[in-house]
Amino acid sequence: MKFNHAVATLGVFVLFGAASTPAIGQNNWPDKPINIIVPYSAGGATDIVTRVIATELTNQLKSTVVVENKPGGNSNIAADAVARAEPDGYTLLATGPWLLINQFLETGRRWSPEQFMPVARVGVTDNILVVPASSPAKTLKQYVDMAKAAGDNHLQYGSPGFGSTQRMAVEMFANAAGIQLEAVQYKGAPPIIPDLLTGRVGMSILAASNVTGHVREGKLRALATASDERNPDTPDIPTVIESGYKNVEALSWFGFNAPAGTPPERIKKLANAMQRALAKPEVQKQLKSADTRIAFMGPDDFGTYLKDEKRRWGAVAESLDSKGKQ
Repeated sequence: MKFNHAVATLGVFVLFGAASTPAIGQNNWPDKPINIIVPYSAGGATDIVTRVIATELTNQLKSTVVVENKPGGNSNIAADAVARAEPDGYTLLATGPWLLINQFLETGRRWSPEQFMPVARVGVTDNILVVPASSPAKTLKQYVDMAKAAGDNHLQYGSPGFGSTQRMAVEMFANAAGIQLEAVQYKGAPPIIPDLLTGRVGMSILAASNVTGHVREGKLRALATASDERNPDTPDIPTVIESGYKNVEALSWFGFNAPAGTPPERIKKLANAMQRALAKPEVQKQLKSADTRIAFMGPDDFGTYLKDEKRRWGAVAESLDSKGKQ
């Protein structure tokens, strides 16, 4: 499948900034449960961060916040459900770079990015390239040598989703290293872990929260991070770039978006509640234990960030496409 460059003209007014919609019963809002839809299975990085935020939002808003997992379809099932939801602030989508990446990968989506508006970005996390502890590869170069020696018998890697940051990071790495790898698709990161631990799949790039515990226990081996610099919390893990493979940088972020047309007052109330939640020591502790760094952005700044990320991932997609990547 070729990257779709025909989606270059997004309706960025809605996706990247709040729309003007009259206030509707703001004083009593919310007066019923808020649902946050997660496009991945339970236990993954997005799910963990969302549940931490949802718990504190319940306290901040004095209203129940429910997390619902809708994995599958490369995040399209969840996105389609939220895109069609009533724009009243009671339904949110847990988002990440996939929200912007999918438009360059798939033409058959029933949703479009302009059907969402930004609420807040709450944090970021590294993506780490790991192999089973039993792998003969002790360094990234050794893994590359293994892949080249395999020839047409391409080494397999676990992909948490077709449009995921992690899959794109693997493709960027493979392109930089001049190797070909075969993706094994999973519905999110958690199902990949058992296959990595047993060696059924030989490599994956996954969010730090999914793998650092196994790395510390010696069950997985971290070869590099797909970041622009080493993480102070894991200083012994080099970056893919410093290992000799240029332009491989794919930081994961965690955000929340609402259906287009959601009243801006409700967007602001949600964003303010999320910012207060992030100031709570218990929330900070939980996110740190999930290898997530707090990096809050409100609706306006998040909207600007989304525009920048769209341009960056579009350039990545074009670069990979020009070299025959999919």
